[in-house]
Amino acid sequence: MLLAFSPHLDDAVLSVGAAIAARIEQGWQVVVCTLFAGDPDLPVPPGAAAFHRHCGLGQDAVAQRRLEDRAALAELGAVPRHLGFPDAVYRWVDGRPLHDRPGAVLDPGLPAEQALRAELGAAIAGLLEELAPAEVWTCAGIGGHVDHRHTTALVRRECDRADLPLTLWADLPYALTEADPHPAAKSAPEPAHLARKLAAAAHYRSQLPVLFPQGTDWRTALGTAEAWWPAAVPTARAGASGT
Repeated sequence: MLLAFSPHLDDAVLSVGAAIAARIEQGWQVVVCTLFAGDPDLPVPPGAAAFHRHCGLGQDAVAQRRLEDRAALAELGAVPRHLGFPDAVYRWVDGRPLHDRPGAVLDPGLPAEQALRAELGAAIAGLLEELAPAEVWTCAGIGGHVDHRHTTALVRRECDRADLPLTLWADLPYALTEADPHPAAKSAPEPAHLARKLAAAAHYRSQLPVLFPQGTDWRTALGTAEAWWPAAVPTARAGASGT
């Protein structure tokens, strides 16, 4: 079984949907666990309300996005798991919204959110123990979104502790404009797998206009090669190989 940890309700499909389709065709069970899929406390911060308007979403925005994700993963044949942690646009730190200005979620100087990280790490560890996956995939954190950074760091840590192999993927659409960290890792999807990815991505109706502004063909953008590569060898395994 392959367990993919996705920060948000679209990241895994947009980044490696074709690779997931290929694994499922090979007979693998694929579970896509979205970490930041929880309902926000109301009222949402002003930045989140503006995001909802931009996406054409209402007060039940996250519930609508979970429905989009279930439909997308059903298109691929993957199994969804949605955890209850709120997206960065909904979080508050010391009485202030974390997303307090445009682009704030990409700021490397944001508060550390240690309590959130502790809960996230425990949830990830629990899923690794519960599902006992043969492989784990997650984002590389390209683009610097704080939720992607939390996901990358904590999945890496928990896989290290559990001595599980981890594969990182290039975060799309961020990786379309960021420096390529592993050019040799790119893989052109087979047409059938790409078609399934695009059919799945089409279910994210609230997000595509935001991620791909007017004039950008999201099908063309997502039809580029996907990229994934092995993370560093877990320390436990590395130590064992040297004895």
